[in-house]
Amino acid sequence: MSELTVNSLTNQDISLCKAWVNFNGRGTVAIRSSYNVSSITDNGTGDYTVNLAIAMNDINYTAIAGGSDVGVGTFRNINSMVATTSTFVIGTENSSGGAADADHMYAMVFGN
Repeated sequence: MSELTVNSLTNQDISLCKAWVNFNGRGTVAIRSSYNVSSITDNGTGDYTVNLAIAMNDINYTAIAGGSDVGVGTFRNINSMVATTSTFVIGTENSSGGAADADHMYAMVFGN
């Protein structure tokens, strides 16, 4: 089977994951591992922008995100997902509803 690339997936099978990222969301934001994610921007407490290496065809894609604190187990709600073809924003909050950073952040993108 031939190796698939981001370019070959962008215009073909929309059921495949087009991008994913696992990153540190507390302190100095840093990508641990990723596919088709060029960088993460820390916009402030609990506010991250995920920058895609290769843009989606349109803004009608789905970005799914989550986060957690290692050893604490506090759930972080995802409270916003504003998207362009090349970026999407993730907002996180603590169990009290206040903006908060998370130790581990995860996101996946599906669509055109």
